[in-house]
Amino acid sequence: MARTALLVLPALAGLGGLALAAGVTTGVPDEVEGPHEALVDEFHPNKGVAVEKAYGGEVVVHLSSMVEGLNNAVGNSAVATWIRYEVHDQLVLQDWEMWDYRPSLAESFENEDQLILRPEAAAKYPGAKAIGAGEKARHIIYGTVLETDGGYTVTGASKGTMLGKGQSMTVAAEDVQSLERGTVFTYYLPDNCKWHDGHLFDADDVLFSWEIYGNMSVEADETRFSFQQILAGEVVDPTTVRFVFEKQYFKALDVPGSMCILPRHLFDLNDPDNKTYDPETHAEFTKLHGAGHVFSQAELGTYINENPHNTDWVGLGPYKIVSWDDRTIVAERFEGYYKPEQAGYVDKIIWRHISDDNTAFNSLVNDELDYFARVKPEDYFGEATADSSFTDSFYKGYFYTGTYGFTGMNMLRPQLKDLEVRKALTMAFDWEEYKRTKYKNLATRVNGPQNYFGGGYNRDVEFLPYDPDAAEELLAEAGWYDRDGDGIIDKDGIKLELDFLYPTGNDASSSFGLKLQESYAPLGIKVNMSNLEWATFLDRMLEREYDLVNLAWVPPVESDPEQLFHSKWGSKDQKSSNMCGVMDKGVDALIEAGQIELDETKRHKIWQSLHRRIYEEVHPYMFGMNTPRKFAMNKKIRGFQSFKIAPGYAIRRWFYPAGTAGTRASLAKSAQ
Repeated sequence: MARTALLVLPALAGLGGLALAAGVTTGVPDEVEGPHEALVDEFHPNKGVAVEKAYGGEVVVHLSSMVEGLNNAVGNSAVATWIRYEVHDQLVLQDWEMWDYRPSLAESFENEDQLILRPEAAAKYPGAKAIGAGEKARHIIYGTVLETDGGYTVTGASKGTMLGKGQSMTVAAEDVQSLERGTVFTYYLPDNCKWHDGHLFDADDVLFSWEIYGNMSVEADETRFSFQQILAGEVVDPTTVRFVFEKQYFKALDVPGSMCILPRHLFDLNDPDNKTYDPETHAEFTKLHGAGHVFSQAELGTYINENPHNTDWVGLGPYKIVSWDDRTIVAERFEGYYKPEQAGYVDKIIWRHISDDNTAFNSLVNDELDYFARVKPEDYFGEATADSSFTDSFYKGYFYTGTYGFTGMNMLRPQLKDLEVRKALTMAFDWEEYKRTKYKNLATRVNGPQNYFGGGYNRDVEFLPYDPDAAEELLAEAGWYDRDGDGIIDKDGIKLELDFLYPTGNDASSSFGLKLQESYAPLGIKVNMSNLEWATFLDRMLEREYDLVNLAWVPPVESDPEQLFHSKWGSKDQKSSNMCGVMDKGVDALIEAGQIELDETKRHKIWQSLHRRIYEEVHPYMFGMNTPRKFAMNKKIRGFQSFKIAPGYAIRRWFYPAGTAGTRASLAKSAQ
């Protein structure tokens, strides 16, 4: 689903704001843009010259971190999400320009209401459906619900509905426990869509992909929360699947709609076709347990967690992954794509992993990359992009998304459990000076978790001032001062010494951490730099084995903040995106109120209140910058557009002009 995803902080912080004209000296956008059609080749030196689109060729795109896999159930990587856009498909997609949700893999969908009957009244309505178990067991009638003086009129709207499509039923008000609007979703699927291995896609794949979140052995702690709100799912027929939510939820369409759908025949040991596709595993189980072994939840979960197809990806998209190693992921055009009219132009996409940004820029200039979106400010504004070695083959540009950088503070650590300490750390750092010197003022500070461009971001919340003296007073009031004269402040025998965790090769995090060291030293706070390879870095973060962690979030236009800040995900035993350990009843109440509010205007006000509380009364993050994502691109490639929704571009829209060597006029390779 479209959720807040994790991103390594780029060299330019790669974050979000609104487009500014070149040379602008303020980081505050002149106006907030809403949905709009994206310009094409806005920064290309020949943008005014019309070119004819051609098919063929390849593009090489930089990866700052090598993803561990594309199965979003067991990972929450923004980079993996961007790759999946080209090699996979989902039921619905948010249009990157207009921001509305549209059918994608699903051909269409129906949204219906749900009447929850009082237990004693269920027998009066033969068509009532029993769902759920235990405390969540209920009898429901669903369809389009109209309230009347005496109760409700329910009309079936979807295929396979209990009432019959277009048929109505009257339900007395006294028999109804509650009405939950917009909580039943029926998706209609194509009958001609095949996985990259040729197996036919159907509704069983969709249902299975949701069911795995109910298996606690699946390592899905970062992504499980949204799917737990679905109370029931069912396969109506091979091309129809239905989900029923427990209660109203503002992102209900998006939860199953953007779910990472897995091929059941490759991930489910119980699928009849799995033996054909993985005979060795079944032979091993038979050898160990004998024929007819019933798989446990732990065995089923481990099979998903360790499945080779997490990297040897079999998807549904226009491009098929053909190779994957520690340096590159290669995808080629999938000739069996069921929607050829929506396939991309190039024949091959190569994602190349180069962790060090300086090395990556040199690789670009040496024609080893076609697209690099982490150009450092000193290179973007300096000689590196003005020299003919660059300008002969490449051009530069920038765009903004809603991504924001942050430094998370582990509130479970004794050094950081006090609000005064966390606020003091923000006040002791000169953010405006850093914006001016590091980003040439082409950046916007943020202080809240919602997308900067969305309605839930509260622009009335004032930033804590840069005031080292006031920060020192806050620390002293919280009991932190130098008791033993060693230059480091302490409390209860613990020194205010903080490990700053960041990924190896990330210049932005490194330079920021060094600036923190410099800023905090006069206050008696010691910062230790700790850079780790990405996999180790993630493990340390999720285990809450850190003090400060420098990263970026990639929120959709409107995100559900539960995964970041709800108490249920804040304890140390939870490997969740609430890595700071936020456990605040006021925050919980606002999140829960926002989740069930379907009126967009009212919901945005709730998120704005949450924004204020997070920043002023909890302060788990030192919120960073919304900065433009500065990129360099091969001039031969055309069709580049930038969007506010991350990653901010769509490779399948890129093309080489007609006449370029290796291209052709039509999609079919046989036309060459």
